[in-house]
Amino acid sequence: MEIVGENKFSVLVRYNGHTGNLYKSFDDDFSEPSFRKWFGEGRWTTIDTLSPASPSLQAYVDLRRSIFAGQSDFLDNRIEAVDEHAKFIAVAPSKDMVTSKSLLEHNQLWFVKGDDLWYRGRYCFNEGVPFTIADFQERGRHNSPGPRITLWEQEYLGYELKSGWKPKLRQRKMKVPRERWFTLTVHLILDDVEGNVRIWQDDQLVLDESVATLPASNSILNALEVGITATDAACEVLVDDVAISHSPLAELSMETSQP
Repeated sequence: MEIVGENKFSVLVRYNGHTGNLYKSFDDDFSEPSFRKWFGEGRWTTIDTLSPASPSLQAYVDLRRSIFAGQSDFLDNRIEAVDEHAKFIAVAPSKDMVTSKSLLEHNQLWFVKGDDLWYRGRYCFNEGVPFTIADFQERGRHNSPGPRITLWEQEYLGYELKSGWKPKLRQRKMKVPRERWFTLTVHLILDDVEGNVRIWQDDQLVLDESVATLPASNSILNALEVGITATDAACEVLVDDVAISHSPLAELSMETSQP
């Protein structure tokens, strides 16, 4: 991949004879009342509804095409616009599936070694709790590795790097609420060896540890997945005010209480 140009908002790259922008920041408050209006240049790019009704790559890709063409509705797993929020619904995976998903994806981002990655989103767990709710992935590398935000024991925010030996960070300082909104804020310093992870739940710093945050030294985290990004149980999750950037996103005291 060749970098053609760069500014504070995006990187213009050339790959296989094609050029396009990869963005350094993105946000969405889901104010449009129609799910289909969330997509386009600089917006969300796709969805994933892996489920018992569409249990394979080909099945959920075919379903996605039909949904965007207006030829089909969602089946069991769903994504909806409700009261200016994004609503994600997922059923449990069948016994021969690894996981179930219901998520939005933006796959035109640019985060590399040495960058700061800031992420913020508001969440409400109406029913059940997924295993992961935000994934930062490297599309183009086998299995799309990258860091992700987890819910350990369906109660505690945590971290995992989906790559290699899968380094994990866990905490039991603060449980996530049920049927009430909370704000997740994440700050990653990106490095394949000496990275750093900080996670806040509302204004409480619950994790601050050094760990690998990139799959490889030449990784490009170009995809953000939000919603029910993996679950082994039925879930209903509301998400709002999503943002990702190289710079801090919210008024948050960096001196707030330590874990």
